[in-house]
Amino acid sequence: MNIMAHAVTWNVTCTYSQHLASKYPTCCVSFSSFYNDTIVPCAKCACGCEHKTCARSEPDSKRLMSASGKSSAHAVTAVRGHVNRQSAAPLLQCTTHMCPVRVHWHVKLNYHDYWRAKVTVTNFNYRTNYTGWTLVAQHPNLDNITEVFSFDYKPVVSYGSINDTALFYGMKFFNDQLMEAGPYGNVQSEVLMRKDASTFTFRQGWAFPRKIYFNGDECRMPPPDSYPYLPNSAPASLVSSASVVVAFLVLLMA
Repeated sequence: MNIMAHAVTWNVTCTYSQHLASKYPTCCVSFSSFYNDTIVPCAKCACGCEHKTCARSEPDSKRLMSASGKSSAHAVTAVRGHVNRQSAAPLLQCTTHMCPVRVHWHVKLNYHDYWRAKVTVTNFNYRTNYTGWTLVAQHPNLDNITEVFSFDYKPVVSYGSINDTALFYGMKFFNDQLMEAGPYGNVQSEVLMRKDASTFTFRQGWAFPRKIYFNGDECRMPPPDSYPYLPNSAPASLVSSASVVVAFLVLLMA
């Protein structure tokens, strides 16, 4: 009897859903600018507040981790290859947003042909280091990046010729690991962009990103009506400088 083996093949399509993976976002975004004293924080409970254990200080976090480690040892029988999900649960620094990660975008400087933004990523999780982290930002002026000072960068062409998306990641052996919450739990860089005279403005929150993603997950943005606004005249810093110059010229002419 001849038995013929038939090869069976199939295609599998894997789709990741952030909403299925987590009920709440895992990161949030805050804003500030040189032309307005307002600092727009992450939204309250941006990543959910209920049923979360948090630490108010680093010593407090060590105490809580020690306590949870002891309780886990009594509750779970150690089995080789078993992952203790209870001990791996995030232990967050107590904040109003209760997010493991915050991305802060600061509009820092304005030049004649360029402008500069500072990006800071802060880890609020005492239990997790983010090795090989990535940050994706969407902004219309990211198609004209002149220099990125402390991150590596690649453009992401997402819609044909539209290049409004940038992928940032850490420099190897320098800041490619985002350390756990604490004094070293942040990475930062500045991005210098050349202005496009036909689109550039500081009005109506234009200088802030449209979306931010950390490690592939979309971060919770502040409400649009809370963005730092540009004064009706010139930015306050420019007005102050101009006033000094005018006063000096008046003294020279007197």
